[in-house]
Amino acid sequence: MLYAIAPSSNTAVFTLYRIVELNNAREYIMTIVEMAKKTPFKLQPPGYTCKPVLVIGLPTYKDWGENFSNILIHCLLYSTTSTYMIPSDDDYEGKLQHLTSLDGEELMKLSREHNATVIWSEDELLNEEDEEVDMVRLRELEKGDYQAIIVDDTAFIREPDITEFVANKYEKGASVVVVAIEGIFNISPLRRKFNVDWEFGAYTKRDIKLNDLGKQIIGDAFPEEYVYTKSQFIIGEGELFTEFQHPEDYEDEEDYPDGPPSPAPGSPVVTVVRGSKSVSYFGFVNWLDVSYGGILWKLCFVTAS
Repeated sequence: MLYAIAPSSNTAVFTLYRIVELNNAREYIMTIVEMAKKTPFKLQPPGYTCKPVLVIGLPTYKDWGENFSNILIHCLLYSTTSTYMIPSDDDYEGKLQHLTSLDGEELMKLSREHNATVIWSEDELLNEEDEEVDMVRLRELEKGDYQAIIVDDTAFIREPDITEFVANKYEKGASVVVVAIEGIFNISPLRRKFNVDWEFGAYTKRDIKLNDLGKQIIGDAFPEEYVYTKSQFIIGEGELFTEFQHPEDYEDEEDYPDGPPSPAPGSPVVTVVRGSKSVSYFGFVNWLDVSYGGILWKLCFVTAS
């Protein structure tokens, strides 16, 4: 089975950058971190459109705008609900250059103003009084038609109303990406709701690289040969990464007469693609290890070809 990222095009590639605020005790140190190690953002063919992406239930962290910037930019330019590109405006290249100059907070604000990406944080979904799910707001979201839903593991696993909402949207064709925020080890709700053969492997540190399936689905969103990361590792179908083994560690024939051992099982990202939709678990927990933006963007738009 081959997989395609719809969107795909070879025109106009730009590098995205993110500005990250790091709190160093008494002061904020502004550093520029190259996003996704030059993860490309590609303009789409004329006439291309997509449904909006829904980001639901994540904590109200300022840097989420940076982590989702690929998705925010894509939906500003191409979402069927976006008012950012007026019908007579075809200067996609100019708009893209402007958008890539913005930081995450500015992109989040622009996305809300133009109804491009639908963003409902944890604070916006829960009632202030009892911290229960605001069903009025959830029913409002049920009216939408989405390309993909990004939801954090806490909201999906511990909030039955959100679980049912996301599962129902998946049945109607939306892709789903569950992001490890709290790092819940019990992922049985994902197995039941999405009929996937996944089990929690370990929360550990490991050198990883893309496997063949990962190269098809994630591709240039992970340009490194390998990275050292601490992540939630999931064992089962659709693993996109495998352990990277350094050849020099296994050169001693006395210690390793049969060569290197088998790679440790599990992957920080697993994806099961079913036609035009997919379900993924995203187990990276530190955006300084890998850039989230390009990988999440690919997961939201992968289809079987």
